[in-house]
Amino acid sequence: MSKITIVGLGLLGTSIGLSLKREEQTFEIMGHDRDNNATVRARKMGAIGESHWNLISACEDADLILLTIPAAGIPPTLEAIRQDLKPGCLIMDTAPIMRPLITAAAVLPANVHFLSTNPILPAERNRPSADLFQETSWAMSPTPETSSAVIKLATDMVAALGATPFFLGADEHDGLMAVVEGIPTILAASLLNVAGSSDAWREIRRIAGSQFENTSTLPDFLPEDLAQPLLPNIPHIRYWIDRIITELEGWKVDLQESDETRMQSRFEKAIDLRTQWLNVRNKNRWEEPDQPEDRPSFWRQLIGMRQAPPRRK
Repeated sequence: MSKITIVGLGLLGTSIGLSLKREEQTFEIMGHDRDNNATVRARKMGAIGESHWNLISACEDADLILLTIPAAGIPPTLEAIRQDLKPGCLIMDTAPIMRPLITAAAVLPANVHFLSTNPILPAERNRPSADLFQETSWAMSPTPETSSAVIKLATDMVAALGATPFFLGADEHDGLMAVVEGIPTILAASLLNVAGSSDAWREIRRIAGSQFENTSTLPDFLPEDLAQPLLPNIPHIRYWIDRIITELEGWKVDLQESDETRMQSRFEKAIDLRTQWLNVRNKNRWEEPDQPEDRPSFWRQLIGMRQAPPRRK
């Protein structure tokens, strides 16, 4: 029987386990999380069949390893498990940055495969569910060395979860993620720091409602897990900060001149852009879908991965 190991049993890891459990059971799901409470919750929900407190023991003999942990934890995890992996094993991450992790994966043996991926979720999907990935997009960044067998296995798994895989280069992905994840995180922290350092903070926090709460929401990570992914993406983040400063300077001028027409125009543009984006996302119609093809479910391919050509250095 094939073995899938999920490292990290939070929202993503637990939801992947729940979704896979609905499929034909020709594989076992092993879970690992350094937070024992997370492991207990995942087992009670039925997301995993077995668990192991030891990372290496959880990953050895696995045909597929899913790293659903913050980006900062992935390089040390790869370093820890690299000598105990089954030949032909595929490792997939789910982090919002790719190039540094692809570089970190160079420590893996040549007969172990790594594919950097990033599931894209709406904000309202914030609880573990077997349907978490239904009608969503899942970014993937294969390298020139990634074999077609690896890509097929990964895309079939993502499709089985209900998501639509799409491909883009790691550098392009990271540049785009700077504006959709890095910048919002920085802006939320900036808003909190500015408001919280005000002499009126006692009053501000009392009258702050849903708008402030939504705008100041930070990912549920430790400070180091928020900061570290920004460092490899500094050029892209600085570019978008400059663009935002220019936009804010425009707002400042409009306010100084009491130019209601200009301000209304800015709001109209923003509302139109958001409406268009949400309409496309809700329909999940980013491009014309490929014609369906007959192919076996991805877990039936797991055993065959051992015979796949070694990953080229």
